[in-house]
This record gives sequence, C-alpha cells and structure tokens, in this order.
Amino acid sequence: MAVVGHQQKGIPVMPNRAWAEPALRRMRFGRTVRAAQQFDDTSVWGSMAQSQPNFEMRSAMDLGPAVGRRIAHRLTRSKGGVPSADESRSSTFIDEREMTDALESLRAKGHYAFRRPVAPDRVARMREHALTAPAQGRGSALPARAYPIDAPEVGRYDIDEEYTLSDPDMQDFCTDLALARLASLYLERPVIQDQTALWWTNPVAERELSLNAMQFHQDRDRLLFLKFFVYLTDVGPENGPHTFIEGTHRQLPRHLRSDGRKTDEEIRAAGLGDRVVEHTGPAGTILAVDTIALHKGTVPKIGSRCVLQVEYATSLFGAVVEYPKITPSPLMRDRLSAQPAIFRRLIPTGS
Repeated sequence: MAVVGHQQKGIPVMPNRAWAEPALRRMRFGRTVRAAQQFDDTSVWGSMAQSQPNFEMRSAMDLGPAVGRRIAHRLTRSKGGVPSADESRSSTFIDEREMTDALESLRAKGHYAFRRPVAPDRVARMREHALTAPAQGRGSALPARAYPIDAPEVGRYDIDEEYTLSDPDMQDFCTDLALARLASLYLERPVIQDQTALWWTNPVAERELSLNAMQFHQDRDRLLFLKFFVYLTDVGPENGPHTFIEGTHRQLPRHLRSDGRKTDEEIRAAGLGDRVVEHTGPAGTILAVDTIALHKGTVPKIGSRCVLQVEYATSLFGAVVEYPKITPSPLMRDRLSAQPAIFRRLIPTGS
C-alpha cells in the first residue's frame, strides 16, 4: 500500500501531492475565474495581474487546453473591440475572402497558413529593420546590439517591442484590422492587441532548447488568445520551421497536460507523431496559430530565421503586460483612433 502521508501528534495528515494536485487545479480554476473577472472589472491603463493569480491560471490550464476558453467565455465584461468587415478589407496583408477558410482551419486544426505572402519589397524593409535593431541575446549578459548574423554567440536574439514598433511596416502588420477581426471571430470575443515580438534564431540554439522554446510546449500567458507570425526570412526544413501538433488546441492526452516542455520522444509515445506539421515557406509567409496547442520553434540547422509575431487576447489578465511608447505612422494613428479598445496598450508619444 502506498503511503500518502503520516501524522505526528497535533499535525494534520498531508496527502501525497500527486493525489492532491487534481483537486488543487480545480480550486485554482475557480479562483482564476474570480480573479479574471475582478481584473477586467477594475483594470485601467497600466494594469497587470500579480504573480500568484498568473501562477494559478497556468496551473488551472493543466485541466485541459480548452480551460482558458471556458474561463474567458464565463467573463462578460471584455474591454476589447471587434473590427468591422469593412475595416478588415483595408488589410495590406490578407485577403478578406480568405477569412472563412482561415477560420475553419483554426477551429478544426488550430493553425492556418495564408496563401498570399507579404510583398517582397515590404519584407525586405522589415528584415532590414530587424537586422539593424538592438537585439538582446537570450540568456546573455552582453548589451543589446545589432544581430551578429555572421557569428551569433547565443541561439536567440530578441528585439525590444518599442524598437520593433518604430518601423511603419511593422506598425502596419501589428495593427492590421483583418488580423484583429479574424482573432475576434475565432475567439468569439472582443480582442485586445496584447503583445508583439521580433526575434532571430540560429543553429547555436541546439545547445539551449528549453531556454529558447525549442521543445514542444503550450503558451499560457493569457486565458484565450491567437498568434500571427510572419517569416522575414525564407524558412525551409533546415531553417527552423514553426512546428505544430494539429488538434491539441482542443484535446490533449492527460499525461501531456502539465505545464512545461515535452520531448519529441514523449510526443511519439503519445501517438501524436502523425499530427506534427512543419510550416515552411518563403519570406513573407503569414501564419495564424492557436498556441495553447503543443508547438515549438525547430532549431535552424543552417542560417538564421527571423520572425515577427503579434498576439490578440480577450483580456490582459495573466502574464506581465508591456505598455510601449511609440511614434505612430499616420495609418497606425488612424487605427488607434478607430479602435482604441483593441490598441489600448499602445501609447503614442506625446499622449
């Protein structure tokens, strides 16, 4: 018989953690619902959740990948917005007529690759911006500097959000109203643009798999969210394609539901090997991905890969929120004015 605890006089029996954890997760689920409701009721510009509610949210998601959706759909006081169909037709990145296909694929599989890449001249400008930006080596104490593409010292270099959004083409993608509308349709809630990211990866990352999110994992920074990626470099099988396990945005084997990294061997042992999809494509390829599903960034074997990401969520409840100061282009200023709820996180200089 397994020993689940022992008792000294006056000290209560403490159950074995493995037995107690399911009950603790259910308790954290309830507390997360209440904390998220309170956050959305009271949050103002500059608000962010504390570390304990964020931990409890991540733990509650061990109950299954659909838990965040269940919690978010119980909240009735979203402070986000929904672009109109007319607004989304102004997109310079995706065709409004592709919206139905994208939505169906996201619901069924959890991901979608858009048919039309970003125009080559625009991609070239965006990539040049990423090459000249101060880039911080992840896990490195060295100061940020332009990405050393010929001799990288670490596997991943991240570019500050304010610098990312100092470029008009980056601003256009990160405030594109068709992307925001698709996110709202998929999440079935008004949305907030809650994060942008820009980074380089290279073969050195082979030594730093966990640090650089290059093992299978789930994103749990928000309750309910959708990410969009655009490749700024050509990505073939050898260049570190984004890798995704279809269907795991809805259902996961119980033993894979815990927060943390999963090895390729664990994925194959769970019978998920035939559902692994690698997204390859030329520079300018755009992806929509629900990264509550298991996914990873594969390590480049040759060359460097550059990716721009924007995320839309139903709430800012969860992880730390950045509030970048930006100098908007006329187009971006118009979008901030037309959809202040969606872009409430972004601060125009002089405001």
